[in-house]
Amino acid sequence: MSGLEIYLLAILFFLLIIFSPSTVRAAIVGAPFLPTPKPIIRKALKLVDLKPNEKLYDLGSGTGRVLVIASKEFGVKTVGFECSIPLFCISKINLFIHRVKDNTLYRKDFYEADISDADVIFLFLTPKAFKKLEDKFNKELKKGTRIVTFSSPLLFWKPKEVISSFDKEKNIKIYLYTKE
Repeated sequence: MSGLEIYLLAILFFLLIIFSPSTVRAAIVGAPFLPTPKPIIRKALKLVDLKPNEKLYDLGSGTGRVLVIASKEFGVKTVGFECSIPLFCISKINLFIHRVKDNTLYRKDFYEADISDADVIFLFLTPKAFKKLEDKFNKELKKGTRIVTFSSPLLFWKPKEVISSFDKEKNIKIYLYTKE
């Protein structure tokens, strides 16, 4: 197979992921697929001060990058929710390749999930999705649960801390919240 054929197959595969019905639904409900850069994930996870054996939830876990880094580098248990079938499959493969243990991955809408035992929640969603999470967070999260968002603030809670991550020309913000 030539380099051009491999390139065209990769583009076709990417387009299938992006335009699958479950991925389109996930983009409308939570956020379009845009992987969080690994340096941002690490900064966000350091900001929440993860402790071994804590439980981190990634709502809209995409390809599982956050789950892999949190588990392998910080020693926490991870729970991911992804409703896009192609992204869910890629995430399963990613977790298997990296031999991630203490992980649960659901192909499920996170709005319908029980998140009450989370110690930390990682979010890279749209502000529209955050609006739908306010009641859920107020009802389900235990006091002291830390929430870290990348790119957009929650809008319904005041952040405990905001850090900037300068990525070339972009000033990207990471927001830390704690359930009171």
